[in-house]
Amino acid sequence: MPPERLHAMGIDRVILRVFQNDPGHGGLFFENSLFRVLSPVLERIGDTFAGSGVDLYAWMITRQFNWLGRSLLYDNEYHRGRLRTVDKLDLFNTEAVNQLTAVFGELAGKRIDGILIQDDLFLRHNEGFSLWGKAAFVDGTSWMVREEEIMERGSPQNRHWVRVKKRQIIRVLRQIVAKCRSVNPRLKIGMNIYYETPLFVRHAEEWYGHNLAEILETDIDYVYLMSYHRQMREEMKLSEVENRRLFARMMERARALCGDRMIPKLQIRDWRSGRLIPREEIDAYLQMIPDSVRRVCLTPVKPEDLSYIEAVIQADRRRTAARRNQNARRGS
Repeated sequence: MPPERLHAMGIDRVILRVFQNDPGHGGLFFENSLFRVLSPVLERIGDTFAGSGVDLYAWMITRQFNWLGRSLLYDNEYHRGRLRTVDKLDLFNTEAVNQLTAVFGELAGKRIDGILIQDDLFLRHNEGFSLWGKAAFVDGTSWMVREEEIMERGSPQNRHWVRVKKRQIIRVLRQIVAKCRSVNPRLKIGMNIYYETPLFVRHAEEWYGHNLAEILETDIDYVYLMSYHRQMREEMKLSEVENRRLFARMMERARALCGDRMIPKLQIRDWRSGRLIPREEIDAYLQMIPDSVRRVCLTPVKPEDLSYIEAVIQADRRRTAARRNQNARRGS
């Protein structure tokens, strides 16, 4: 569908995935000098969006380069009493970070309006145990690296390790943003954030190395809050009533923290079945997003979903107009 038609529907940006994670056939969908190129899809599409009224964003990974094979750039995790390599870039490894920021710089030079940083810019509770990570842990302390003590939740070593990982994620994020802006100062940059982050601060810090308030202190333009209602309900074992209450609380908390930088993401397909979620279900959750939120991101989207999306947008516009009229009558 031409971008002009998307603009007429009320869509102001399209976010294109520019990576494929596959241990055997993974790679990137844009020309670059560092990593495997599957196809220059981004270069082919970029020109069609110019001047259309619809911005083109590139959705890009940061760690999950699981198709590089055995690599010195990979991280280690502590699993069942032993260390093992994980096929994710090591955020403590200077060379890995340099290559990552360099490829983001090349991406920023494409004909795009923005970049969405994938949700893999995190360090799980048992990750970061590379030689570089261990060196960061002991720096400025008198502690030895003993994984069992570090993994003991609430221990002094564990609290220190959480702080070290949070700090490193912020450093890498700042480097990525600075590199992109040095190439294109007008580029908008967003970051995918897990739904737990505004709700359960300690859990987000320990499990992901994320603190939303600290992330907001960087120069990113948008926080894309992954408000996946079915995923929330399943993972937290909630009833539908409980889930809607939690969703509403998440929206309020995230909006209070992020202001206009928050963009909720709603899933329109079920992760398991791949089927489109009934519109009335999507409508119910859209109604729980505060009126002050200016944008909502729908994902994942296939070309055949556009009539569905158009119906969702039109219904939401009618509801918004009705609420405004009602509020106006109350105020008169």
